[in-house]
Amino acid sequence: MLALLLLGCTTDAQPTSDTSSGDVEVLDDSGSSEVEGVESVPDGEEPPVTEESIGDHVLEDDWIFADDVIHEIEITLPEASIAALGEAPYSYAEGSVTFDGEVVPGIGVRLRGKIGSFRELSGKPKFKLDFNQYIEDQRFYGLETLSLNNSIVDCSYIKEHIGYALFEAVGVPASRTGIAQVQVNGAPYGLYAIIEVPDDRFVQRHYAEPDGNLYDGKYVWYGGYSHTLLDFAEGNDTLFQLEEGTDIGHADITAVSTAMYETAGTAKFYDATSEVVDWPLLHRLWAVEQYLGQNDGYGLNTNNYRVYFDPTDGRADLIPWDLDYTFLYDWEWSLSWRSPSGRLLQGCFYDTACMLAQQAAVAEVLEVAQELDLVDQLNALSVLIDDAARNDPRRECAESSIESEQTEVRAWLTTQDATMREFWQLK
Repeated sequence: MLALLLLGCTTDAQPTSDTSSGDVEVLDDSGSSEVEGVESVPDGEEPPVTEESIGDHVLEDDWIFADDVIHEIEITLPEASIAALGEAPYSYAEGSVTFDGEVVPGIGVRLRGKIGSFRELSGKPKFKLDFNQYIEDQRFYGLETLSLNNSIVDCSYIKEHIGYALFEAVGVPASRTGIAQVQVNGAPYGLYAIIEVPDDRFVQRHYAEPDGNLYDGKYVWYGGYSHTLLDFAEGNDTLFQLEEGTDIGHADITAVSTAMYETAGTAKFYDATSEVVDWPLLHRLWAVEQYLGQNDGYGLNTNNYRVYFDPTDGRADLIPWDLDYTFLYDWEWSLSWRSPSGRLLQGCFYDTACMLAQQAAVAEVLEVAQELDLVDQLNALSVLIDDAARNDPRRECAESSIESEQTEVRAWLTTQDATMREFWQLK
């Protein structure tokens, strides 16, 4: 009884299939499978794990985010859910997931990604799994949600694993990652990166006071190539989406924008914004973004970040998200690290104290990166995923691109220390 409660799932069914077709097999509305060998999710005899049933117990979820194993994930969708995802891919549809043989029923499944990485269900989409969308307070080993990234724009399959590891190592709140082979209704979807979602559980893991407001800072998309990038002091404060916390009419976001607007380009900028922004953390985030060649983050493109207001000091922390466009030169996107797009960093360039603090943060990041030996991590990941990556039935890159891109990332990690030292005039 206790063991099942802590897993948060039933373990009666373990769907398997020989299906090699790229098509999505469908289930009828009753949940019965049309794919031989794929069983419907049974009614659980035990109640799902909830926040109430967990109590004070801390569930061990590190095994999900291990870097030495490839998990097996089977998503099961009835016909109605497949149709719903075709019409509204960003809205949740009901399904179930089997994770290494453990069945979690009644979850929400939706697609992710927009201009660069979105793919329909008939291709290789990104997925977001919400374990409590249809069963209130249901968790999987304490997790509320998980993201499955498709590596469509990362032919190396390893960029996100390396990137998040470095952010975490320098003290920037960052997602943990894992690796999985994914199937949908028995059809193989290939190799995916498991990404921890910045949600309430993520905040609890990183902060002593987890009740602050968490906002999504990625761009607002209107379809096609029409979108609005979000940043402070640009009149878009109310477009930041509140993910966790209490709706206060974006007053906390507005406080950051006001401090910037009133002091940008003046001697008061750094001191004034330090009251509403956690600059030591932002300095490290900026340094890691540059080290990783993160063209699509806050610094260069004001995209792919979260904002958390830590109740202990009321200041804003920026949290990285979506690292598939990393290990790129700034000029590849007609951008420059000498002229960042992020308005907080623009202001820093005109403040001597801020730039000296940034220089010190870069030195700290370089030291940590050397201690991590990221090339060794890359090599180990490369060996682990080699067969799965080469046999990924839905990858869009040529097989030869896997090794060539890994070689490029390896070369980047070997030379980036010297590149950064020259840029920041460090010995």
